[in-house]
Amino acid sequence: MPESTDIPAGSLRPFNIMCKPVCGVCNLDCAYCYYTMKPRELYPDVREESAFRMSDATLESYTRQYLDAMPVRAEFGWQGGEPTLAGLDFFRRAVDLQQQYKRPMQQIGNALQTNATLLDDAWCEFLAANQFLVGTSLDGPPQWHDFYRKDRAGAPTYHRAWAGLELARARGVETNVLVTLNSVNAPHAGDIYRYFTNLGVQYVQFIPILERMPDGSPTAFSCTPEQFGRFCLEVFDLWASRDIGRVSERLIDSVLHALIFGKASTCCYAERCANSHIVEWNGDFYVCDHFVYPEWKVGNIHETPLAELVQHPRLEEFAALKTDLPAACRDCEFQPYCFGGCPKHHMPLGQTPNPDRVNYFCDGYKLFFREALPELKRMAEYFGRNETPPLKAPDVEGKSARVAARAAEETRAAQYAAGPGAQATQPQKVAAGAGPVGRNDPCPCGSGRKYKRCCGR
Repeated sequence: MPESTDIPAGSLRPFNIMCKPVCGVCNLDCAYCYYTMKPRELYPDVREESAFRMSDATLESYTRQYLDAMPVRAEFGWQGGEPTLAGLDFFRRAVDLQQQYKRPMQQIGNALQTNATLLDDAWCEFLAANQFLVGTSLDGPPQWHDFYRKDRAGAPTYHRAWAGLELARARGVETNVLVTLNSVNAPHAGDIYRYFTNLGVQYVQFIPILERMPDGSPTAFSCTPEQFGRFCLEVFDLWASRDIGRVSERLIDSVLHALIFGKASTCCYAERCANSHIVEWNGDFYVCDHFVYPEWKVGNIHETPLAELVQHPRLEEFAALKTDLPAACRDCEFQPYCFGGCPKHHMPLGQTPNPDRVNYFCDGYKLFFREALPELKRMAEYFGRNETPPLKAPDVEGKSARVAARAAEETRAAQYAAGPGAQATQPQKVAAGAGPVGRNDPCPCGSGRKYKRCCGR
């Protein structure tokens, strides 16, 4: 195991780590999830799911090395799969190690991305006491969330997830909601945004899904560029007319940050990425959460110090996917606000820069920027003076292009209330833990209860 080294503050470019304490193991079986396949893709020789748990030695080595490398502020991100499956004692140990190895005046943060279905009083008390930021994955109200986000028994998960989030909020945990946009929920931007913000959610982010067929083309359940653009526009109109200073939305925040400070606040819209990495359950180090493939594995923290891994030449090759802009981006008027977007969304998706590639969601971004940017520039002037902009006046004339593109309001409301139709695309996925479940067997969702008392009810 590499020895700890004293690294002068500022000697490394700041970077973030998302740690996967259980790899892609999860108690849910969301139809579009790309990470639950990682255990068998990356580690085919590991047969039992229970083996995918970060050891104490790896946790200690990772904690020590990360705190050494980021001596001013270290942000520990915990993700999965479902990271709470590592157990509460694992996270208690993680916090103890952080305190053991932290330097005087060094700041430490922790963020947990979870489906929230396993959160209980003990979990929430711990998260509150240790000031964890908790992100919860929810795709809208039950009729939309439950279409793709089911547990291993095929049962809906919304009410368990929302109960976990509510419990965390009641304990004073700082929370946010992450909505993945797919082909079925993306047409209902306003309703989904209003749903969460009316329930008191103040921090939301919307991530468009793009998964690929074997030939590289988008799957039918992926969000389309037009859906994404119109979703962002409708959310912006609602936010600007009622929620300025009350609700934070990731894309809006990033554009305002770029207008005020000259750089984006999130990696996917920044001029350069390659500074947000993955440490897997066994110490393997990958360039990015969306590029956890064998060809993008840089090394292992037990063999190479983390401070060396984050300076590996392979990371510069990865950064080139972003810094070597596609031809379509170089003269684009909106380039300063997205810089080509996330390389995961580039078409074609390749290991090396390709000047002919383009972001799949490019037309959606242009749709958003073309209409929202003038108003965002006006707001940035207020924020730059430390003032809150006035709310945007409703457009009583209506936004004809967008209104014409949608069904009548009554039809839309009925469709939203009904949820996805039977014809909606369902991804074909091999269910984890497939097989018959007896009434008295442990529930395959991972709750620890019997099937008849949990998902089989």
